[in-house]
Amino acid sequence: MRILIVKLTSFGDVVHTFPAITDLRAARPDIEIDWLVEEAFASFVALHPAVSMVHDVAMRRLRARPARWPRLVGETARLGRTLRRRRYDQVVDMQGLMKSALPALLAGRGVIGYDADSAREPAASRMYRWRIGVPRSMHAVERSRRLLAAAIGYDLPSGQGQYGLNVPAVADGGLDLPVPYAIVMHSASWETKLWPERNWRSLLAEIVGGGRGVVLPWGNAEEQARAQRLAVDIPDVHVLPQVMSGASLARVIAGADIAVGLDSGMMHLAAALDVPGIWLFGPTDPGLTGPYGSGQTIIASTYPEAPCRRRRCDRERGGRCCMTAVDIFEVMDAVNAFGPPG
Repeated sequence: MRILIVKLTSFGDVVHTFPAITDLRAARPDIEIDWLVEEAFASFVALHPAVSMVHDVAMRRLRARPARWPRLVGETARLGRTLRRRRYDQVVDMQGLMKSALPALLAGRGVIGYDADSAREPAASRMYRWRIGVPRSMHAVERSRRLLAAAIGYDLPSGQGQYGLNVPAVADGGLDLPVPYAIVMHSASWETKLWPERNWRSLLAEIVGGGRGVVLPWGNAEEQARAQRLAVDIPDVHVLPQVMSGASLARVIAGADIAVGLDSGMMHLAAALDVPGIWLFGPTDPGLTGPYGSGQTIIASTYPEAPCRRRRCDRERGGRCCMTAVDIFEVMDAVNAFGPPG
């Protein structure tokens, strides 16, 4: 039996799906599992040993400019031919959006997905031949586990789900990382999730003073510039020299003895790699999308409207009301609670 998992984006949503894949492999080792995902996240999907083939799509990039739309049409046709050649027995859309439901149909099979009450976009459920109800109040990992178990027909294992990753805690050669180190994930996809830079600098100085170096990853020019500003005049703070993804980034994260950061895809990857973490939440709800795993500490905003779910905010000057209300001293106390390294 061969199945196709459709979970296109985002980084965190992809990582949230790993425990469901681990459940499936344990219950049905005879099933071959393929995955359809956006190109930016294909290297992370490849980290899971149960995934046989990764189909990557470039919908984000190609639909961004009208001049690229003819190429998008051609790429869509090519993808459809590729998926149909694989002759899937089941196709499961684990995202519940129109942007995932429509590509799922390219495989030429009836699609299984969330029902209208469960899908993030209820209209997507009309694309499915079989619909499954899963409470939206559940954590995203548990929603994925329950959907896949019902779709394929196996008993959901009891207890907490397992990510199933096996990444060695060894950084790539030539990075010259401090040892030991904390990895500090200062970036997030929403402007309203960002913590003030003055707070980050105070925290970095505290971490270094406690005997750990600091590693700052980044994913674009803006994030690189922020990392460089944060590192100014603080010894043993190392800005990664390049953008890293997939196994390379996973090895750097796995090599850290603690992680500190924001609600982001890298937070979920750190939890998946069993790195103890301290995570700062403002506009988003950790009960739905918080870190899933052991050794994870959440520090939530005390702002009255948090979690407000706003990607942009005009409540106060600067638009980061929720994150400004995350107390620097509470974060420092959480870091210091880990004790000295070693």
